[in-house]
Amino acid sequence: MSTPNTTDELRHIEEIRGIRETEQVVREAQSRQAYKQYLEAELGLRNHWYPIFFGQELKEGEMRGEMLLGERILYKRAGGKVYAIADRCPHRGVAFSARPECYSQNTVTCWFHGFTFDVRDGKLVAVLTESNSSVVGKMTVRTYPVEEVNGVVFTFVGDLDPPPPATLDIQPKFFRPGLAFHPCMRHKIKCNWRLAAELGYDAAHVYGHRTAELVKRFKVVLPLSTYPSRKDVVRVIEGEGPKGVIKKDDINVWKAEVEGTVVAVDNIDPDNPPDDEFDIEVGLFMPCGLQVEPFPLPGMIHFEWYVPIDEDHHMYMITQAYAPTDEADEARFHDECENVLGPLIWQPPGVQPEGFNNYDAFIREQVYHAYKHEGFWQRERLYKPDYIVVQWRMLVSKYLRGIQRRTGDWARPEGWSPTGDDYSPNRSPGRW
Repeated sequence: MSTPNTTDELRHIEEIRGIRETEQVVREAQSRQAYKQYLEAELGLRNHWYPIFFGQELKEGEMRGEMLLGERILYKRAGGKVYAIADRCPHRGVAFSARPECYSQNTVTCWFHGFTFDVRDGKLVAVLTESNSSVVGKMTVRTYPVEEVNGVVFTFVGDLDPPPPATLDIQPKFFRPGLAFHPCMRHKIKCNWRLAAELGYDAAHVYGHRTAELVKRFKVVLPLSTYPSRKDVVRVIEGEGPKGVIKKDDINVWKAEVEGTVVAVDNIDPDNPPDDEFDIEVGLFMPCGLQVEPFPLPGMIHFEWYVPIDEDHHMYMITQAYAPTDEADEARFHDECENVLGPLIWQPPGVQPEGFNNYDAFIREQVYHAYKHEGFWQRERLYKPDYIVVQWRMLVSKYLRGIQRRTGDWARPEGWSPTGDDYSPNRSPGRW
């Protein structure tokens, strides 16, 4: 559990939010460290719901092990529903997922001594190596709440019983009626989840996307940068639903100059740039989910997550959504995602052209070294476009339900995993 938010930190947050000028907000938030709770949340936010994989990745009767916020979890689909238990037998501590074994729909059996647990409630129901064992019914394995929503499997990690509704921790547009969803990619990235979330939301990182094949193929009008000139351009969502920060920037940088050389984006006339062509709403919501509309094409909504695996890795997940008019329109949407947009969004490492979101992963891995090993959480020098980043940090510090910590119950894996693959997931759905 986390240390409760301090009165001083909450006071700093409210005072800084009262400042009108965005650049001053950035300076004050950084100098007064108005987001200490956020800086402590290296392993993730406890008592929140997280996406873990796509439902189509786990068929009836199958099992798979995953790591979430440093905890090892085994998933099994039984009777159409996904269940989750701690991936560790309470007898001698081995991982069930190292050699998945089961003899009935609702159970998982430890491959070491045959201890068999019901995945629905975690209770020990049989010991295959001791007839009529006295420990049956007296031993349990921890269970985790699971919900499957629009093809994505979510898990709650925490101590609240009952947990809060999953709808409080999922992007609001994810529940818009009439949407069809297509999972695009799910990959493990070496970078802490906090940096991944910030850099996915960073207003000015669009500069690095200007040469992406997706931008060229669809002639996307993309500026060098965007940022808010006024605080009212950014909405901090603090109501009873999901907590988040939504931006719709009013400053678009279409060209710049370096010693007489004009730097401009494709698809525009640098001497006559558009006034308001780049009109995309981007929202980042606790604990780690982004929504972008419209993107990558008109009529589509882009959802992505930066799910904490451990202190040094996050799971990068993307799914696209669209409101089809009929079955034929929905079939066209899935085909376009699978065969056109998918490869433009993500390509295997080394494959050209580089996917739009491969660049985002590259950013994170580069930045993370400086923050992990060279003290950049304290040395960073933020500027005006980072206004939305500091608003995000303050929001998380104010509303987190807990901070995940290493307590001795779950140790750092130190390169170990049940199957020897360092918790690397299988390739994501689709051919890319």
